[in-house]
Amino acid sequence: MNSQDNRHIESMKSLPYDEHAERAVLGAMLIDNRYANEVFSLITPSDFHRNKHQVIAAAINNLVNDGITADIVTIPGHLDRTNDLKIAGGYEDIVTLTDGVPENIDITEYIKTILELSSLRKIIYASANVVKRGAEEGADSKTILAELDKELIDISNSQDKDGFHTSEVIVPETIEQIENIQKHGNSNGVVTGFTEIDKMTGGFQKGDLIVIAARPSMGKTALALNIVANMGIKSEKRIGFFSIEMNEMQIMMRLLALRANINLGQLMQGKKKLTGPEWQQINLAASELKKSKISIDDSAVLSIIEMKTRARRLQREGGLDVVFVDYLQLMKVSGENLRRSDSRAQEVAIISASLKAMAKELKIPVIALAQLNRSPEQRGGSSEGAPKYQLSDLKESGAIEQDADIIMFLHREEQYNKDTDRAGEADVIIAKQRNGPTGNIKLAYISEFTKFANLEYSDYSDDDF
Repeated sequence: MNSQDNRHIESMKSLPYDEHAERAVLGAMLIDNRYANEVFSLITPSDFHRNKHQVIAAAINNLVNDGITADIVTIPGHLDRTNDLKIAGGYEDIVTLTDGVPENIDITEYIKTILELSSLRKIIYASANVVKRGAEEGADSKTILAELDKELIDISNSQDKDGFHTSEVIVPETIEQIENIQKHGNSNGVVTGFTEIDKMTGGFQKGDLIVIAARPSMGKTALALNIVANMGIKSEKRIGFFSIEMNEMQIMMRLLALRANINLGQLMQGKKKLTGPEWQQINLAASELKKSKISIDDSAVLSIIEMKTRARRLQREGGLDVVFVDYLQLMKVSGENLRRSDSRAQEVAIISASLKAMAKELKIPVIALAQLNRSPEQRGGSSEGAPKYQLSDLKESGAIEQDADIIMFLHREEQYNKDTDRAGEADVIIAKQRNGPTGNIKLAYISEFTKFANLEYSDYSDDDF
């Protein structure tokens, strides 16, 4: 919103602000520059309402940052040199700021007041902008709502400034985490339900981006849904599943099949009628899934902005522990994030970085499925006929391997060799783990139920991919 729009709003009604709080904070900083560190770690000069106060605050910040004392002598001189002294009210107004400032002032409460009223004004500006844009010809409601949601999130985040945390704060939290790992044998990660994966990763951690990648028809959606069922039913986690490839009913049929141990073809195609006992298994699985907190969004066209908006809303309304995206390369980039010159690889890089940012912002693990290019098949090189995998095989973007905290390749040898003695087995190859080991984990795969299960053995080796 431009300054003309802001002035129009201000002319309609006086915006909320506290003259006394603003003057007290400015006066305190002029008396003792040490207050400036606390003030500008929580608010910015733009959080002051009056223009004169914004100019003075900015001048104090600039001088203190330059190692120059900011007081009733240096500030007017600085503003005079920048031609801002008149805007600040002149020397006489600046001098009066130190009048009546209490000795040993508790400046924190004044800062909170300024920040709260600044947030209220920003909400008013954002709301007015929605009215203005909504009345424009060709206005798009989805774009306006997404931008409004982002503005409101930004306002909310501005009230909770994140920055440096001292070792005095971090060390006790770290020791508590270590004690928890020692006591329970794992970290606070969200467990997948697959024993060896959880042993190697400690579960999926808050703020992490986990990528499950495979060639088509390997079963990456099936593996993701097995993890969803384990997390949602066994661990009672709140899950958001974005399915760009399949609709919500197809996703739910797959979940029912793997939970009830019923042939997926029976549910989706009706080639064989369900028996009475099978219906009982289906109803039991349906009851479990109905009680779970699994939410599915099957929008066929989904931009990263829309996804982040919906994930934030889900977290606000009912809580959110983990997000799944099926699959990354089907997502779109729109709005201000997209330039005409961007290639698809650049778009995927934006999406990858945005998913990582969403994981950190919402403090949850984000699991994204991804396609591999044809390089593994073209490269070959395995004694058993199966291709070897490399991080560079991630389709359309090398940025995915940089942003991801964990990258897992899924491989089923029977897809390449029907005569293999490893039919019914799958390899989950952890090719990258930022904070842990890499290696190969073997799972059982029951194709008729699209179900993965634990095997009693695993092979930890960096040479398996």
